[in-house]
Amino acid sequence: MKKAKRYCGTVVIMLLLASAAFSGDSPYVSNDQFPLPKELKNAVDFWIVVYTKYYTNEYVIHDARNLSITYEVVRLGELHEDQIDLPRTRAQRNLLKNKRKQYRTILLKLASSKTDLAKLSPEEAKVYKLLGESKNRKIYRNAAYNVRSQRGQRDRFKRGLSLSGRYLGNIKRVFREYGLPEELTVIPHVESSFNYRAYSTAGASGIWQITRRTGRRFLRINYEIDERRDPILATEAAAKLLRNKYQELGTWPLAITAYNHGLAGMRRAKRKLNTTNIAKIVAEYRSRYFGFASRNFYCEFIAALHIVRNYQDYFGEIEFEPPLVSQEFELPYYVKLSSITSHFNLTAVELREYNPALRDPIFKGTKHLPKHYRLRFPVQVDPEAMFASIPTSELFEEQKLSKWYKVRRGDTLSNIARRHRTSIAALMALNNLDSANRIRAGGVLRIPLKAELASLANLPELPVRKVPDKEVETAVAASQRRAASLGADKPERTLPAIDLSSAENRAAVEPEIVLMSNTKPEEGIIEVKPEETLGHYADWLKVPTQRLRLWNDIDFGQDIRLGEKIKLAFENVTSEQFVNSRLEYHRSMEEDFFSNFKVVGTITHQVRRGENIWYLCNQLYKLPLWLIKSYNNDLDFDKLHPGDLILIPEVLALSDESQEKETTSISVKNNHATVSN
Repeated sequence: MKKAKRYCGTVVIMLLLASAAFSGDSPYVSNDQFPLPKELKNAVDFWIVVYTKYYTNEYVIHDARNLSITYEVVRLGELHEDQIDLPRTRAQRNLLKNKRKQYRTILLKLASSKTDLAKLSPEEAKVYKLLGESKNRKIYRNAAYNVRSQRGQRDRFKRGLSLSGRYLGNIKRVFREYGLPEELTVIPHVESSFNYRAYSTAGASGIWQITRRTGRRFLRINYEIDERRDPILATEAAAKLLRNKYQELGTWPLAITAYNHGLAGMRRAKRKLNTTNIAKIVAEYRSRYFGFASRNFYCEFIAALHIVRNYQDYFGEIEFEPPLVSQEFELPYYVKLSSITSHFNLTAVELREYNPALRDPIFKGTKHLPKHYRLRFPVQVDPEAMFASIPTSELFEEQKLSKWYKVRRGDTLSNIARRHRTSIAALMALNNLDSANRIRAGGVLRIPLKAELASLANLPELPVRKVPDKEVETAVAASQRRAASLGADKPERTLPAIDLSSAENRAAVEPEIVLMSNTKPEEGIIEVKPEETLGHYADWLKVPTQRLRLWNDIDFGQDIRLGEKIKLAFENVTSEQFVNSRLEYHRSMEEDFFSNFKVVGTITHQVRRGENIWYLCNQLYKLPLWLIKSYNNDLDFDKLHPGDLILIPEVLALSDESQEKETTSISVKNNHATVSN
């Protein structure tokens, strides 16, 4: 292990040293395709320093609008050269929160007309000088609401340079085939540092950080496979996206910004300001959705491009990983992972390395390797001969089935086990539960099939300590607060306990499908749940999306809304198969999220005028809709009103593989939770 950098407690590098780090001219020379307007120079300088000077245990406290203003750099704990993304403790998170609050307090004091600017404390005087000793009090008030902390990236960026050796050759080849500038291949440094396991709280995945909604346009994403995780397959999708954005917007600065902000958003910015000048858009475009990340994405790209071209100046020699060379073999049958590893003389770890698109259910034996999947192997393997050695008894024409159950309000693991004639221990083993009390309303559990009961029969039964349903208590409290905040004069709505022992009561609580009797083919009605689209329903029904539009009189391009009722006809699958596919989809999102993050608490957000659930999920808190919905089942997100109270889960990255890019600070004031980005 390399020599550790020793820090005594929490060491602070004061603002004068930090400010000096950002001084000087930007060394990047712009060109016609990727220009650097002088107005963006300070921002590019800032990101060069973030990527090359400060480590992931160092946080720059700065102004979110004027990136030349840095108040302080805080170091948390100690960091070894070979340790990356060390998790933060609660105490460290609170320290950062208090630091941001400290500078907001100073700035608000400077903004007050009661403050004598000639009689300031040393810390106040430093901030006053840093902002130019202006007598305009509005400058300090605006700055108070722009205090932000940015995590350093040096160790992560350096690791990304090394990892890029695996994939960069193939990525550049794909971009040449699409006629795209090679410079665009540095975007994964900004998005993920080339970590194919990268997963954001908002559900973006892989080195290109593609969301599920976007990925489904180009890639296979289901319970067995997520091609967003495959650097080469995801590169094909990213190339198509970038080419489309450039064709629509006409310049690369706008197209690159649209990769983060979205094509529709950049169209609006271009139209509203009547310009393609990226500096003008960054400085003048105002939208609730055009936040810090979107404003800075192009500058981060330019900084990363400069660093990649001059990496030796910042990191010295880099040991790039060798290219991952492989061959492909299309599987003619469904097959167990163990059959492949034993007959091909490969480990599961090696197969995962060559096939990052395969999800955990494959490696846990929950699902077979899919038929027609193009499995990658080392070049020295003869896949044809080795596959021929697998006995026919280990080859299957159908995928391994799974049975799913969606947890309802009031459920316990014991009554679920009793209802499905299995054991608590079996449910815990199949669902990786470390406690029988860790289920939540809306969650999806895998139920053992008859064929699996024998192998699970000898598991020790675990005692269950009955505890109050915390989610019900929380929901009741939130409902009461909402009623109080709106001045309701009628009795507050409560969430009564419901006897879920009967199928009739379970269906009344939250049916997956309301079936319509005496119809051929069978028909039903469902309610749209978070993250679902017509495309999903079409896939699960095995019908064209246009058929669904005709059944429901939905125009082309018209989106469906959360809670909307959709009519279905089960022509090619049974209603049970549809439900299983639907629950499997939601289970996959839960597995991805909770393998990377955990919920450590909640805050209460009071809705302000103009806010909607899309803004809260995607801009303010960067959390998936399904997660926030699970904490607010009694609230209609399609009809939010100013003053409504929403419970927001506080999320912490589980491991140092987390690709948390920004530090989001949450402060609660006057019952309204705000985020400082």
